[in-house]
Amino acid sequence: MTEPRRARRRDRLRDPETGQWDMAEVRHRMKGWAAVLVALAVIVGGGWFVGNRAWDAFMDFRTQEDYISVAGLEDVQVTIPAGSTMGQMATMLQEANVVKSADTFTKYARSRPDEAARIQAGTYNLRTEISAQSAFDRLLDPANIVRNMMRIPEGLRLSEALAQISERTKIPQEELQAVIDDPAELGLPEWAGGKAEGFLYPETYEIGADPTALSVLQIPVNHFKKVAAEIDFENRAASTPLGDPYQTLVMASIVEREARSAEDRAMVARVFYNRLEKGMPLQSDATTAYANNTTGRAATTDAERALDSPYNTYHPSTAGKLTPGPISSPERSALEAALAPAEGDWLFFVTVDLDTGETKFTNTLDEHNAAVAELRAWCAASPENQKKCTG
Repeated sequence: MTEPRRARRRDRLRDPETGQWDMAEVRHRMKGWAAVLVALAVIVGGGWFVGNRAWDAFMDFRTQEDYISVAGLEDVQVTIPAGSTMGQMATMLQEANVVKSADTFTKYARSRPDEAARIQAGTYNLRTEISAQSAFDRLLDPANIVRNMMRIPEGLRLSEALAQISERTKIPQEELQAVIDDPAELGLPEWAGGKAEGFLYPETYEIGADPTALSVLQIPVNHFKKVAAEIDFENRAASTPLGDPYQTLVMASIVEREARSAEDRAMVARVFYNRLEKGMPLQSDATTAYANNTTGRAATTDAERALDSPYNTYHPSTAGKLTPGPISSPERSALEAALAPAEGDWLFFVTVDLDTGETKFTNTLDEHNAAVAELRAWCAASPENQKKCTG
């Protein structure tokens, strides 16, 4: 029995006998497909709309009292003054837009009381719009504290050290000098005689957020006293040929300026002790430069060496004498060298290579003159060398 034509058309889009498209069937099926697509679009679009509204509602609830970000948006610095309570700290964080709610931060900090007690006063590098937990963790991390650092290099005379301190701290040099001129509160050792030269220990220091002239100068003085106590400087100085801590400090300050390496310092100290014992002038270029207020070169001129000053140890009047006071602030190895000079009978030394620091120690003037000739040859070897020698 022959299959009805309409049934064939609903089963197939093309007539199997003629191969022609059944356009009525095609139109009928396209209407059905379109209806399905429209229905799917409504379902998907409605779901996205509902889901998006639900997510927005969740985020509004989640961030009502706290930000959720760990990374935050922008860098910001927040200063926590000394003595701040946790509530005050939280308010500062909220005002800087670090946390959304001071109350939320305070509540979180109370959940970690032992760690909260370790948060220090200071200035911190933080981020805006971070969670209370992230802000708390950042305050605990020492890497986020802004360090206000000051470095006093080795071998500086007091005036140079004050200039460096002023530049780093922005404290006027006149204010620093006023503390030096009236050092009652500076904390110098009693045997310093009220003189600060030599007592600003060379080191890198953290000076806090709001340093004053007095507070910033007390830091290196206190560190000098700490180092001196560690090496028992005052008591050991009594056993040196000088027999006095202040004079031993003077010796250390000259050694600091003259020795090119830590290894040579005890030998340099021995040379100066030997010359003092024999009543000879020290003939230290470093002391002569101090007397003439010059710096930046190794050698001194004949005119500078002729200056009549107790700090010019080329002058005949200084034979067998130290300078009246220190010419620099010595560090530990120079202090140790003055306390325990090397054994030897040298009377001379000269650095023959200013780049490597090679230094020759000799007993006779002829040997010394030969070493001086080596230095002069080194100085003449290039314009760069000459500048290092004579400026």
